[in-house]
Amino acid sequence: MEGKLVAAGVMLVIISLPPILWPGRQVRDSQNAWNARLEELKSGAPEAYFEERRELEAYKPRWNLSDSVIRRFALATLALGIGLIVWTFVE
Repeated sequence: MEGKLVAAGVMLVIISLPPILWPGRQVRDSQNAWNARLEELKSGAPEAYFEERRELEAYKPRWNLSDSVIRRFALATLALGIGLIVWTFVE
């Protein structure tokens, strides 16, 4: 049981580091890809599926988090991961 908690804690620590170091990178990449695809469609590129352009124009990317909010979520995940690791060694 302790090994699983340590592994879970280590995984939480590892996945929380990139958002702390580069907050919003994935959000910006998604936004940039959305903008690029919409521009391609407006310039006459064929649609990959039925009404792709209408969908892109109607539904904006849903993540609009600021860097500070992303960092807070990542810090909470980091604290949880460290807490799991410490808890297994204290018990």
